[in-house]
Amino acid sequence: MSKDINKVRRKLENRRRQINSNVKHRERTVPMLLNRHEDAREEPDFYVPPSTNDEGAKVHVPKGDFFLFRLMASVCIFLMTAILFQSTVPQAEGAKRFVQQTYEQEIQFAAVANWYENQFGRPLALVPVNQDMAQSDPNEQVEMVYAVPASGTISQDFEHDGRGILIETGMNAEIEAVKGGQVSKVGADDEGGNLGKTVTVKHYDGTEAVYGMLDKVEVNLYDHIQPGYKIGLVSTNEEAQKGVFYFALKDGDQYINPSEVISFD
Repeated sequence: MSKDINKVRRKLENRRRQINSNVKHRERTVPMLLNRHEDAREEPDFYVPPSTNDEGAKVHVPKGDFFLFRLMASVCIFLMTAILFQSTVPQAEGAKRFVQQTYEQEIQFAAVANWYENQFGRPLALVPVNQDMAQSDPNEQVEMVYAVPASGTISQDFEHDGRGILIETGMNAEIEAVKGGQVSKVGADDEGGNLGKTVTVKHYDGTEAVYGMLDKVEVNLYDHIQPGYKIGLVSTNEEAQKGVFYFALKDGDQYINPSEVISFD
C-alpha cells in the first residue's frame, strides 16, 4: 500500500515539475514574441527612400516633362503672337513690326552651314564627301577681300541698271568664285534680264554673288566652295571672238557696285 502511495507521489511530483518547466518556457518565449510584434508595428507600411536633394545635387527632370514644357511654351508663344496681330491697340504696332521683320528676314544658311561643319564636320548623310569639292575655309567668313572672277574689261557698268556689270573676256575663259560660300541657286536667270545659265553663291559673310550668261556650269546646288573655285565658262560671242559674262554682288536686298570692291584692270 505504501509503495503505491509513493509511486503516486512521484508521478505527481514529476507532473508538477513538468508544469513548472512549461510555464517558465512560456514566460521566456512570450516577451520575445511581443518584442518582435512591437518592432513590426513600429515599421512603416511603405518604404521611403532617403532624400538625396542635398545642396549642389542635380535634380533629374524626366525627358517627357521637359518635352511637354517646350510644347506648352510653343503653344503659348503662338497664341500670344496670334492675339498680338488681332489687337488694334496702337502700342502693339512696334511689336507687330518686329515680328514681321523677324519672319521676313532671310536666314543666312551658308553661314549656319559653315559654322556647323567647323564644329561637327560635314553631315555625311546629307552631303556626300566629294574630293573635288573645296572645303570651306573657317577664316573666310571674316575675309573682306573679293577675288577677280575672270580677267577682262567692263563692257557695261553698274550705272546701266544698278544691279550688275557685263565683263568681256577671252574665248572660253573660266569664271572663278570671288569669295567662299555655298551655292544657293543654279539654273535660269532670276535677275530680271536675259542672263541664261546663272549661278548664285551665298557667301559666309552674308553677301551674295551672281554669275550669269554662263556657257557651262561647273558647280552643283549646295556645294561649298572657296575663292578661286571654278564656277563655269563664259558664253562666247563668235562674231567678236570674245567671251562675256554677267556679274553682280548683293548685300541683303542692296546691290553693290562690283567695280568698287574688285579691280578688273
